[in-house]
Amino acid sequence: MGKQRKTWSPEVKEEIVLAVLSGEKSIAELVRQHGVAESLIHNWRAQFLEAGRARLAGNKQDDGFKVLEKENERLKSLLGEKELALYIAKKARGL
Repeated sequence: MGKQRKTWSPEVKEEIVLAVLSGEKSIAELVRQHGVAESLIHNWRAQFLEAGRARLAGNKQDDGFKVLEKENERLKSLLGEKELALYIAKKARGL
């Protein structure tokens, strides 16, 4: 059986990142304490800082979500049109 990945709650990730950024603990200490890979801590820190920069620049978190929702609706509509065209084509062949 394959090894399962451990999942980290947003709260734990935030706690770890803030400990690193504040200088409260070193990355090595957090790796030992939480059993998390060093590369993950670096990734979380980079994501945290990037999200902060984006928010300070005025980007709202849900802007990307709205774009994805709109794209999802467009694709659903396109899929419906294609299914209808396929249904009509199958009916026409059966006549």
